[in-house]
Amino acid sequence: MIRQIEKLQKMVNHLLGLCADGGADVAPEAPSLDSDEKKNERLGVMLLQMQDGELERRYVLRMEKWLSSDPKALRYYVDFQSLTAMLHIHFNPDRFSKNAISEHLFATQ
Repeated sequence: MIRQIEKLQKMVNHLLGLCADGGADVAPEAPSLDSDEKKNERLGVMLLQMQDGELERRYVLRMEKWLSSDPKALRYYVDFQSLTAMLHIHFNPDRFSKNAISEHLFATQ
């Protein structure tokens, strides 16, 4: 699974770089593909684990401190989460329809 995460992380980094190269609204302080690559990789793995509900509480707290003290990491977090949301909307648009949300709410009650 870690290899899949690493592969996804590289793809995300590449996509963020393409967005910046294409003139997308990526902040100038966003980490480049060359700098801070290890930090970005570690943060990306943590974010994927958090999205899957597999990140331990202590690491969530550690990541929270990291994001509050490192503006580059925070920007990466925002870009990563935005990209994840866009991919979910693109590849599974029905998941976000009003009917799907209503069905989910009624199913959990």
